[in-house]
Amino acid sequence: MSIKLLDVIKNYKGLPHQQQAIEALEQLLGSQGLSDEAEWVKIWRTPTPQPQPFDNTWEGIKAAAWHAGAKYPEVVAAQWALESAFGTAISGKNNYFGIKGTGTVKTTWEDYNNGPVTIQASFKDFITPYDCVEYLVNRWYKDYKGYKGVNRATSRENCAYLLKKEGYATDPVYAQKLIRLMEQYD
Repeated sequence: MSIKLLDVIKNYKGLPHQQQAIEALEQLLGSQGLSDEAEWVKIWRTPTPQPQPFDNTWEGIKAAAWHAGAKYPEVVAAQWALESAFGTAISGKNNYFGIKGTGTVKTTWEDYNNGPVTIQASFKDFITPYDCVEYLVNRWYKDYKGYKGVNRATSRENCAYLLKKEGYATDPVYAQKLIRLMEQYD
């Protein structure tokens, strides 16, 4: 049976026996394995590069969503298409998904199970388009602060239904609209 170093790091709590194990590992590696010149140290210290700017297109959004960690980046592309009219009508600065928060105030519609109503809402502003994609993926697709992200879906269709079920949108047919867009453009 072998141990993965990542599991060791994840479970490290600074307990005395863990500290002893780390010291034993350091001895095993020796000075060469822990030097600044060791290949693994260079890799560890290299930051993840920011993605190249992406095109404001279906494929560009899919690429950005994949880079941000979405299991089904085509669902993110469908959200982009639906929420921003294919990138032509953003709700806040660089906000392609109608993400609410402090920023730009605009008129929008919601459906609280009594039919659509027009409201004024504040939409979050983002520094770059990728920041918006990453924000969406980090808070809705990945697990976030006790919320189970929609990356747990078993298919892209299931992912679309989970977004609606989890409260991303008030539109009662939101998931069906996303699925229709994916069928048409992906």
